[in-house]
Amino acid sequence: MKARLLRLSVTDRCNFRCRYCMPEGAARRESAPLPLDELAGLADWLAPRLGIERVKLTGGEPLVRKGIERLVERLAATPGVREVSLTTNGSLLEPLAGTLKAAGLARVNVSLDSLDGARFACLTRGARLGATLSGIDAALAAGLTPLKLNVVLRRSAWRDDVPLLLDYSAARRVELRFIELMRTGTGQAWADAEFVPVSEVQRWIGERAPMAPLATPPGDPARRWRVEWRGGPLTVGWITPRSLPFCDSCERVRLDARGRLRRCLMDPLPFDLGEARRHRGDRSAWVEMSEYLAAKRAPEAMDSSLSMNALGG
Repeated sequence: MKARLLRLSVTDRCNFRCRYCMPEGAARRESAPLPLDELAGLADWLAPRLGIERVKLTGGEPLVRKGIERLVERLAATPGVREVSLTTNGSLLEPLAGTLKAAGLARVNVSLDSLDGARFACLTRGARLGATLSGIDAALAAGLTPLKLNVVLRRSAWRDDVPLLLDYSAARRVELRFIELMRTGTGQAWADAEFVPVSEVQRWIGERAPMAPLATPPGDPARRWRVEWRGGPLTVGWITPRSLPFCDSCERVRLDARGRLRRCLMDPLPFDLGEARRHRGDRSAWVEMSEYLAAKRAPEAMDSSLSMNALGG
């Protein structure tokens, strides 16, 4: 299997408690993750063997992990890796943006589901919108671009949130990505009630603004369109895991904070790469990992009993 993108989760801790990511009452504390230098070593080992060209750091919230800038520096120096990026809720980004850029971070994706402070606080169970907006501004100033905003669509709020997010993104010339809500450890009744297919939102925008498809880079889950929103050009990506899965074009693998490899976000069976290398050596680890990856199959449904913070997003 060739995998161009490694999604490397450095922690399942997060300073937000988003409803679609963490179930009600989920424990805040985790068993100890691997040291960052060990995670970097696993990424170094994987990169030439799988053809990894890009590494995206995820969590939880990756910026709660101390020393993240040193990890970025090491990954950016890994032979064959041409881009290191990071996905974040943005709330801790303001003081770190310049340091991360200097360490070799190329760009960031920031989760921003609402520009209404009350709805934002309700969805995140208490987080402040202002901290995320300040983080976005700092990332743009530091050159962590192209910056992309990730928006999980919800039935109860999208008609209010989408036009505000379009205005905000067009003014800053950042890409906006609308994502269908998945069932990942959340209450099934809530997830089903809040689900809205991307096609519905796409039609609503198309009735109000000219739209045209753009070329989609290989392996990118977002189908990109150009939208002329209120006179300004804007790139909008549509990510449709439930209504139109993109498994056939998947070029990614995931490594969690404890050194376990996952061939799919929805795969319940991980492969403990760290344990295999420690106890059976690189040769056996390579054979076992190759067999594991060769058995990759598209999931029957984009649902998982594991919460998104545990999966690494």
